[in-house]
Amino acid sequence: NKVRDDVYQSILTNNLPNLLEYGNITALTNLWYSGQITNFEYLTHLNKHAGRSFNDLMQYPVFPFILSDYVSETLDLNDPSIYRNLSKPIAVQYKEKEDRYVDTYKYLEEEYRKGAREDDPMPPVQPYHYGSHYSNSGTVLHFLVRMPPFTKMFLAYQDQSFDIPDRTFHSTNTTWRLSSFESMTDVKELIPEFFYLPEFLVNREGFDFGVRQNGERVNHVNLPPWARNDPRLFILIHRQALESDHVSQNICHWIDLVFGYKQKGKASVQAINVFHPATYFGMDVSAVEDPVQRRALETMIKTYGQTPRQLFHTAHASRPGAKLNIEGELPAAVGLLVQFAFRETREPVKEVTHPSPLSWIKGLKWGEYVGSPSAPVPVVCFSQPHGERFGSLQALPTRAICGLSRNFCLLMTYNKEQGVRSMNNTNIQWSAILSWGYADNILRLKSKQSEPPINFIQSSQQHQVTSCAWVPDSCQLFTGSKCGVITAYTNRLTSSTPSEIEMESQMHLYGHTEEITGLCVCKPYSVMISVSRDGTCIVWDLNRLCYVQSLAGHKSPVTAVSASETSGDIATVCDSAGGGSDLRLWTVNGDLVGHVHCREIICSVAFSNQPEGVSINVIAGGLENGIVRLWSTWDLKPVREITFPKSNKPIISLTFSCDGHHLYTANSEGTVIAWCRKDQQRVKLPMFYSFLSSYAAG
Repeated sequence: NKVRDDVYQSILTNNLPNLLEYGNITALTNLWYSGQITNFEYLTHLNKHAGRSFNDLMQYPVFPFILSDYVSETLDLNDPSIYRNLSKPIAVQYKEKEDRYVDTYKYLEEEYRKGAREDDPMPPVQPYHYGSHYSNSGTVLHFLVRMPPFTKMFLAYQDQSFDIPDRTFHSTNTTWRLSSFESMTDVKELIPEFFYLPEFLVNREGFDFGVRQNGERVNHVNLPPWARNDPRLFILIHRQALESDHVSQNICHWIDLVFGYKQKGKASVQAINVFHPATYFGMDVSAVEDPVQRRALETMIKTYGQTPRQLFHTAHASRPGAKLNIEGELPAAVGLLVQFAFRETREPVKEVTHPSPLSWIKGLKWGEYVGSPSAPVPVVCFSQPHGERFGSLQALPTRAICGLSRNFCLLMTYNKEQGVRSMNNTNIQWSAILSWGYADNILRLKSKQSEPPINFIQSSQQHQVTSCAWVPDSCQLFTGSKCGVITAYTNRLTSSTPSEIEMESQMHLYGHTEEITGLCVCKPYSVMISVSRDGTCIVWDLNRLCYVQSLAGHKSPVTAVSASETSGDIATVCDSAGGGSDLRLWTVNGDLVGHVHCREIICSVAFSNQPEGVSINVIAGGLENGIVRLWSTWDLKPVREITFPKSNKPIISLTFSCDGHHLYTANSEGTVIAWCRKDQQRVKLPMFYSFLSSYAAG
């Protein structure tokens, strides 16, 4: 243990940009309480603080069972009866189960009181309700058995064979029934994958898990009827259930059991929530003198599971009901009382009905972004002609929007944000405009308004640059060329050069045979998508700088591409044989979710970016006739059209602001138009910065 502590201390002495300080839990709870982070994010952070990690099967993050209904065709997320009882451990969801566990505890308590007998190799331990645990390596591998590399780990764990078919994870309903009612020893909770990763429910590799006693072959996991046999839909609905008002108000009770005051002591006995003593945080193995007992204890800790570190010692606060989102209705300077006075005198708001995202699921939330079907209609709040066509619009995490000329790329780095999302604001540390397309094939940088551009990179004659993309965190620059080669440049900030940046190394990525027409970086998922005249569309891994896969099946070259920051989904557009465009939606792992034909040509696409679970994001398409059409990212149903009678020119670029409150569009004549929700016209507009071709000239 001393070695471990020394290593830990020496790690802490380094400058760790992503270090999550243990201890600032109050700030975290406040963010959650005020609705600034979702239930999913909050539980993820609590798991981290309690010592859980995706790198340790024995202390894997633990998530709660949320629903108790895995048999109905339809669901109403506003109906409390479809949820599990979050104030009780999973094994005692039904009153009639409680007595058996209480009796076990009483019996063990008696034995413990009697004390050890002389000849007993294992003296009695402190009493407990459950001899097994809600999270351990066996549980995690049981759920992830279909997904490499976990399959291999499972086989190593099970003497190189899969489990008995009836015991293999084969049905969500069976898993719920066993945990909550049918089995005395199975007290599993869930893993985070149930809320974001459809792939683990599918037997993509075609493993032979054998045949169950009823003659059914174990293959993909059987899903509830309300998921319509679609793993992606199951995960999306399940994530919305986790973010429902009912769960938001009651998840505090589950936190009490797993991370809080009902984890130990008298409260844990009353809550029927006591596990084997070997599973608790801080069990000191080295204090046991007898080598046999010590080995037995070590084995128990390795196999039983471990209870998370206790984070709270008093009852956790409940999150209030539907949150008061006054933001943006009146200027912030107006006091709260005045705002409430204003609210009282308003007309009673009529309940507007909007289409449900899925007809058989009630209570799904579209979200608060501009254009959301459940939000007030979008209205124009900004319009500015520039007289020159932009190449692209880009939303920055500082809330600003940039309009960039056709051969410009915005390079910037941000001050590293410590800790939790949105605790600190994002500040720009360094920025510059990169321009290309010069006769001498030099990429030039301009970082100061008053000074002319500086030569930055000389690209070779055969690699004429046609497009660029920048990754802020890692200072990576990607260029696409006329011949189809992509070059990745690794750079670092330095004070020794006038441009304050220098290129350290470069590497070529091969996959296309003709001109690269677009590069799209999706930083949260560390991928880049490149498209080319030759009709190919390739996904690259930004961390390893290697090919991942091609998105195949486009009948003509991809003309527009975008990736979602929240889900990693990828949208591609190509011309359709009979006119108009085809829009395709792919998962980050390259599965085609669906495609839809659009009679008009789609000139540009962008995703809305609101948190998953509390929103159903849309793909916004800028059409050739000046209209913006929105499609649901769940099933590509068209959900809204945003039209501006005065503008009917093609929309060549569009983007949502980083908070989703504004949608900016640029048309082929250089006019930039911004939209906001009708009820947010008084909200401060994001700053708009334009960098037109003249910027790089002087």
